[in-house]
Amino acid sequence: MRRILVAVDSTEVAREATRVALELGGRVGAHVTLVHVLPASVAEGETADFAAFERACEDYARGLLEELRQHTGRSGPPTSIAVLHGEPAAAISKAAEAEDVNLVIVGTRTRGALARTLLGSVADTLLRACPKPVMVVPESGRKVRTRQEDAERDLVDALAFTKQGGAPG
Repeated sequence: MRRILVAVDSTEVAREATRVALELGGRVGAHVTLVHVLPASVAEGETADFAAFERACEDYARGLLEELRQHTGRSGPPTSIAVLHGEPAAAISKAAEAEDVNLVIVGTRTRGALARTLLGSVADTLLRACPKPVMVVPESGRKVRTRQEDAERDLVDALAFTKQGGAPG
């Protein structure tokens, strides 16, 4: 695995997807690209106020991506950022193909089947349409743990059980 693309917005599940992507990228030595999708410009040649609004949206998106990139630290995988434009699933799929990524990672909020059917979902659309493998990081009530954290938690549980007079099992 050489390249991972992770689609993010400002939600907590997107931050979790970023964490998963950075951890995986660090483990396998892959380059991680963080992307955020803004709507396509609908007002070319329109007022200066609208142009300023679009620049503000671009600045916000770049700031969000830079903030998330800070999670890499010096020991993290190499990362880059990109602000894309268009319908989210289509823009992400196009970027994944153009960059020849090996994996696309996206978070998804837990919603009921009816809401998903009526409103659609970027993750659902990516799973059907993206030409590259897609990993969906679900929203959860608790933080998704890494293997290291699982091992540490198992050790703590075993020690607690042993202190209670039982045998670790």
